[in-house]
Amino acid sequence: VRALCSVLGGEIPVFACIGTDAVSGDSLGPLTGSLLQERLKGAGYVYGTLEKPVTAKEANCLSVFLNHVHPYAKVLAVDAALGERSEIGKLRLTDRPLCPGAGVKKSLLPVGSASLIAVMEEKKGNGGAFLRLVRFSRVYALADFLADALCRYVRTAEETKTVYRETASFR
Repeated sequence: VRALCSVLGGEIPVFACIGTDAVSGDSLGPLTGSLLQERLKGAGYVYGTLEKPVTAKEANCLSVFLNHVHPYAKVLAVDAALGERSEIGKLRLTDRPLCPGAGVKKSLLPVGSASLIAVMEEKKGNGGAFLRLVRFSRVYALADFLADALCRYVRTAEETKTVYRETASFR
């Protein structure tokens, strides 16, 4: 939660969860989005769920949409990635936009103002095919962890804003 505070500055972000449930390793984004949507109970905007996934092919449209509908909001993009063998299961949180499809040599518009990616499998060759080999139990465990951490962050940010508003109203 501290790392999220550092990157997001205490703001409640719009969540852009990229991926497809058609490929197990690439389903991290939409699964995280579904869990977030369920747990936040309307306390934030979530784009990309199992029911309505946002794939890398739709990233350009999503980027334009988010810039139009949420022009001043922090947008946290969540996605699966390929990496080194030693990085499998690790998370990368940055204050930079997500470049969807970069691991499989796609050139798409960046999404968000910050990104959170989980390395799901080792990058080999063109990479994309290896996301199909990821066990769903790994995807679910990481999505559950991410949704829990992101919900805790949102609750903390809400509490901080409530305390600030109450303090400000006494002046």
